[in-house]
Amino acid sequence: MKKNTFAIFLVFSIIFSSTSQEKVFEIHESSFNPIGKSKESFSVPNQRKTDVMLLIKEKMRNMAYLLDINYKIKSSIFSEKLPKNYSDLLGYNIQGNTYCIFFSNSKNTKYGVQIFDFENKTSSIQLLDFKIKKESFVETINYNNKFHLITISNNTSDLNIYTFNQNFEFQKNTISLKELEYENSIDGSIVTAYDKLMQYDISKVESNVPNAIEVTSKKIKLYLQDDQLLLTFDHRSKETHIYHINLESFTSTYQAIAKPSKMEKGYKISNSYIYYNKIFQIASSPKKMRFTIKKLETGKLIKEYVVKQKDSITFKNSPIIQDGFSFFTDSSNKVRKMEKTSKYLRKISLSDIGISAYKINNKFNLRLGSFKEVQSGGAPMPGFQGMPITSVGGFNLMFNGYHSYTSATSTYINCLFDDNFEHLEGKVEENVYDKIKKFENELKSKPKAINIFTHKDRFYYGFYDKEKKNYEIYKF
Repeated sequence: MKKNTFAIFLVFSIIFSSTSQEKVFEIHESSFNPIGKSKESFSVPNQRKTDVMLLIKEKMRNMAYLLDINYKIKSSIFSEKLPKNYSDLLGYNIQGNTYCIFFSNSKNTKYGVQIFDFENKTSSIQLLDFKIKKESFVETINYNNKFHLITISNNTSDLNIYTFNQNFEFQKNTISLKELEYENSIDGSIVTAYDKLMQYDISKVESNVPNAIEVTSKKIKLYLQDDQLLLTFDHRSKETHIYHINLESFTSTYQAIAKPSKMEKGYKISNSYIYYNKIFQIASSPKKMRFTIKKLETGKLIKEYVVKQKDSITFKNSPIIQDGFSFFTDSSNKVRKMEKTSKYLRKISLSDIGISAYKINNKFNLRLGSFKEVQSGGAPMPGFQGMPITSVGGFNLMFNGYHSYTSATSTYINCLFDDNFEHLEGKVEENVYDKIKKFENELKSKPKAINIFTHKDRFYYGFYDKEKKNYEIYKF
């Protein structure tokens, strides 16, 4: 009996430790007015210091907190809500204890900034006299606590990066993407980078999270790695085109890395993913699939795997899965499992193909598959508790990534590899999104105003607990 009791205790301890989390912040709703009608909350981690700004958006006003390394409140400010029609949060600047949130209208034609001065406990809104003329909006990024806005000059291959200082003055730097240009075989016109950036959606990739195929299957991806902005294009079948842009000097280098479909004919669709200074490339058709791992710097091949429709997939660590939300686990009742390689190849070749890579306990967890978008009639995609993803998704990549993880419909296999990309046997471990999802499902009441972010290499999950009437943040 004692042995059984100990065994049960041991199993419980293992389960608990694998999903454990620590509450780091808690505040009662009386401190910021009832949050029943709250639309959202989000955090702005200081990239240079240990502080974090927490903003809880209410119907009539906002409440901002400056939190220290221990998530204790250093200062707080009540602020007015954003002007009407300015709903998209773009990024931020931080100078000392002043946090500035940049925003725009839905068309990205008008811009403004909300200033939170935690030193003097004041807040203000300033509309900016900034317009992009003969240019089109591409994306925004934050680097070194500075806000950067990226555009493309119309009908050209000139990429523009606007960097805003603490006075909201900008410096413009232009990067040529001329290597992307080619002649249209039908009418002889020149296809420019502008044409491609307007044709395809851009995915802003956060590399240190377990990205869903919905994120990695986009033809154009943007990565921020240290002081480098990597812009990758997979619209051509033969090569992945990569621009390495230094955000200190605003110089760039161009690189083209051959895809599996360049080495062998018969592939219908292809894509790539960059992780750990490696480039993962995949090409597929209903008859075969090939994926390769290469050194990013040189393009030198490290390993490749090939599967044909009559083959067994010997390097997979899961069934062929089609589901609605799970990244590496298959606990959802929406999960469908398939065994036939031919069915897997057919499905991934008819959708947006992609690779995602994530390292857990010195093992590379790879996901190979495709994402199929479900049309929603043009309305903004509903987010957590009905909040439109468009309002904050580009501002908070963790929020966007977790939403994709919990809602995307995809077909995929999970694979484990060592550092030399030799296949490993075993079960794919839970990642942080799995742990957050389990925690979320165990809450007594449905969480509201969900806020997911990373800071100093840790993951955080914030939400309003309707039953407790508290806003809480947990560290994972």
